[in-house]
Amino acid sequence: MSKKVEWMLQRRRQAQAAGLCGTCCKRSPEAGRRICALCTESARGRSRHRNATLRSRLELQRIVEASERAGDKAREYHLYEDAAQHYREALNVTAVASDDQLRLVEKLGSTSLLSLSPITMQPWQDVASATSVDDSQKAEKTVEALLQIARNLWTYSNTKDSLPLYERAVRVAEIHGTERLRKLAKVHLAQHLNALGQFDAASKQLENLGTIDRTDDLSIRILYHHAQGYVAAMRGLADRTYEHHETAVRLAKRDSDLFRVVSVLGDYGLDAISLGDIERGKALYEQALLIVRRNHLGWLVPHLCMGYAGILARMGQQAAARGYLLEALSSGTHTPLVEERFAAVGIPIALYLRDESILTQCIRPTAISLAFQSGVPARIGPVAAAFAHLYAVQGKRSQTRTLLRKALRSINYVDENIEVLVVAAQYGALADAPSARALLEKRLRLPSAHLAEACMLLFDALLGHRMHQPELAQRTAAEAAERFGQLHWYAYSDLARSLIPSSQAKSVAPVLHDRPLAGSLLTLTEREQQVVELVLQGYTNREIAERLSIREHTVEKHMGSIMGRLGIRSRYQLEDALAE
Repeated sequence: MSKKVEWMLQRRRQAQAAGLCGTCCKRSPEAGRRICALCTESARGRSRHRNATLRSRLELQRIVEASERAGDKAREYHLYEDAAQHYREALNVTAVASDDQLRLVEKLGSTSLLSLSPITMQPWQDVASATSVDDSQKAEKTVEALLQIARNLWTYSNTKDSLPLYERAVRVAEIHGTERLRKLAKVHLAQHLNALGQFDAASKQLENLGTIDRTDDLSIRILYHHAQGYVAAMRGLADRTYEHHETAVRLAKRDSDLFRVVSVLGDYGLDAISLGDIERGKALYEQALLIVRRNHLGWLVPHLCMGYAGILARMGQQAAARGYLLEALSSGTHTPLVEERFAAVGIPIALYLRDESILTQCIRPTAISLAFQSGVPARIGPVAAAFAHLYAVQGKRSQTRTLLRKALRSINYVDENIEVLVVAAQYGALADAPSARALLEKRLRLPSAHLAEACMLLFDALLGHRMHQPELAQRTAAEAAERFGQLHWYAYSDLARSLIPSSQAKSVAPVLHDRPLAGSLLTLTEREQQVVELVLQGYTNREIAERLSIREHTVEKHMGSIMGRLGIRSRYQLEDALAE
């Protein structure tokens, strides 16, 4: 017992012996009482205040619990906007317990991520980062909250800034968590490093995980194979890429986290495209798009629509891509990540179709700063390419070259950045050509470089054309057209053919002028038959439009009708259709 406490007890005993109040030791209490009236009333006041505070806390706790239950119910019925609002109301209640706060932050983040316009999680970032972790249970809640906040920052183009959150999650898991929590945090960090283009660092994190097998949580196994597949793709290891991604997809389809399922399918699709299999990538995107539409997954619907439109545009199906672009534009979302994609995908399609209305809607000036702010090469390259193309069309030569130079300094790999390299060859400063070409050469040294080979040929053809070297330009353009055609990148095949004079372009495809049209073609209109004849002679859509004095968009419509009637998927199957 301390000296101060002993002194107080001694003082009260002396006061009571002298007939004074045992509390204040100053006033005399009423007869038969040990405490004076003033001290008694003060004690009652304190008791009433404590009881009122307790009742208030219980009432607030009931509000929190009711809001959380409402959020859980709304999420169960895929009402993600409502669910996020309920969780947000719960978090806004004063004096929420720290454990409840961490749990609600994780729920708000995961639900908001599936709404039409995800909210920024920055107001709760400091809460999770500053939480004192004193036991394993709190460590688990802290790690899950940190991972969820970091994932939401990705949609707000703060990918680079969320790296410290992933690193803190790993530190907390290693110090206070279980082996499961350590693996979960590390595999999330590896996936994040992949997004930033730091593949060696990501691979190291994956190696440090140890053995991943059926004893591990489903989410850990999904993320592990997802990340390994991405690393393998960036190293050109096709078989290993497909093996890991197929495993991730199989496992993800058993998971309740729909966002994870869609992410796995989408990234698998992009990796397949970078390895030269655009048909596989298209099919995977179709699966992802079906899931987000069926479950009304907010901003992911326009996001996937734009991604699918980009694939169709590469395959030369701009008219079909336009429909998905319009669907995305009608969504009303303002998610920063979608803003970037509107620009990256929408601007090139609108320029190709010469659609001023769509172009106006897709020019999002903030997209450039958002892409560079993200620090993600796969987001920087496409956005920079789209705006550089736009600036070039508008005659803004200086802005075009400045933007391309900045983009080339920010990307470190070719896959997912083909567009910016092609635009750099078309419109960039010649002084920047070596650095762009060096990226292609780096990719050519890796396996499965079919796409890089085609891109290198087109790159050289475009540069040769600009530098008035017609022989080089036409030779490499013809080979590039053939390579891109084999990859089904027909838009790029057309771009390569546009560098070949019309007199020579006729030899690219067989001349069938004197050959009677097959019976199935006789059902086509006269105009459609004219289009077929010119396509078979190797003319591009733009050249056909000029020869027939119609709009290029009209040629696109004719081609869609022709392919539909003949049951073919591209213009390059016309010859086979005739032969049959």
